[in-house]
Amino acid sequence: MKERQSSKSWVSKLGGSILALGVALALGLTGCSSGQQAGTTVSKGPNDQLTFVAIFKALGNAGVTAAKKGMEERAKEIGNIKVEVTAPSAPDAAAQVQLIESYVQRGVDGLMVSSLGPSVCEAIDSAMSRGIPVITFDSDCPDSKRLTYVGSDNKAGGEAAGKLYAEAVKGKGKQRIAILTGVLGSQNLTERDQGFQEGLKKAGVDFEIVKTVPGNDDVPKSVDAVESTLRGDQSINGFFFDGPWPFLVEASNLPTLVDRTKNGGLTVVAFDTIQPEMDAVKNGLAHALVGQKYYGWGYQGAQVLDQIVRHGAKFDTVTATGFDLVTKDGGEGRFTPDEMDALWQSYAFKETPIMPPSK
Repeated sequence: MKERQSSKSWVSKLGGSILALGVALALGLTGCSSGQQAGTTVSKGPNDQLTFVAIFKALGNAGVTAAKKGMEERAKEIGNIKVEVTAPSAPDAAAQVQLIESYVQRGVDGLMVSSLGPSVCEAIDSAMSRGIPVITFDSDCPDSKRLTYVGSDNKAGGEAAGKLYAEAVKGKGKQRIAILTGVLGSQNLTERDQGFQEGLKKAGVDFEIVKTVPGNDDVPKSVDAVESTLRGDQSINGFFFDGPWPFLVEASNLPTLVDRTKNGGLTVVAFDTIQPEMDAVKNGLAHALVGQKYYGWGYQGAQVLDQIVRHGAKFDTVTATGFDLVTKDGGEGRFTPDEMDALWQSYAFKETPIMPPSK
């Protein structure tokens, strides 16, 4: 499969007690990673070296590259911050939990986590209880102890996708739509799917979700899922990809999708706006793309963690970064494929550091 690219005796006794207390306190603080104790942030100065780690679901895609560049850029602007980016070798919650535990043991100064599910959320709670500040991005753990979620509102993004789909099918009758997802149960993908359907409803589209098929965050498996779904049901006239996977390969790997979009009235809207997907819009395989601000994940993630660790800042439950829309003709509030392509070539994404809300 081709891929794109934390008196004297009395005085003496008191002094001894104070000394003992001081030693005990010092030992207690030493036992807490990164100057944190029981989840309470202790501010560090501008000359203190910090280490922040972003834990993704998987590596090897343009979104990760952009986030890493954003994280490095903001770390450079602030100074005295080392950043690391990692992920399991394949999307696996147990492996992600192990990574979180290893960085807690190392005593890093902050973690950014894109969660793969409930066990990861529990690991986040454990990290917080042991003094490591944790924020989430991309895929949230809203019921966990994480300090904030930095990223796009996935439900709002899904709703935007539904509205874009409605634009494309206006006057075309009932829509029998299939959904391609990644790992079933992922919080972010579930929210996108829910938002997509709400967007369709608000736009007055007559639709039925025929089935939801998983591709397990894997490009070949996602391509197979799309192709087999279309071959197995000729009545499907719509597809929503809640991630980019099928559009990360050459169109020749998707012969059924190509034929149905060109000749069978199939309408496709996909999430993510990473560079390889631009061809899908240019070639008419996708009507529109809705994407998160991947560079912003890293840039704003480093910013938020620094504000928390160095300044004791508190952020709202969600620190929203917005999202981008790509359509063939662009327009107000949208990008054309060429405009988004240019941003990916230069990584000249525009970000303004997010500050904690004033109370």
